[in-house]
Amino acid sequence: MRAVTGAAEEPDGGVPHGALLRRFAVAVLDGGQGLEDVRSTCLATLGESATIQAASVVASFDGINRVADATGIRLDPETVAAGGDHLTKELGLGHLASARS
Repeated sequence: MRAVTGAAEEPDGGVPHGALLRRFAVAVLDGGQGLEDVRSTCLATLGESATIQAASVVASFDGINRVADATGIRLDPETVAAGGDHLTKELGLGHLASARS
């Protein structure tokens, strides 16, 4: 789990180009901040095919999270503690069944 949270002993988390891939995923999920730069670095370092595969993986995990949210799967305590439930509160969606679960 340490590699997933960014607290890995090695900068790459034991994954080839792991630090670069993590930067790419964070840029995509943070609304695109710095995305152009890290995408260019990915293309130069990994090549077009691997960059497309990395983008597909990020998109797949984001999609899985959206499905989980839609089905009412509860947020884990760490996500809630980090403010992960702010959108539900901000939009006043607490009355919906999926938000309560």
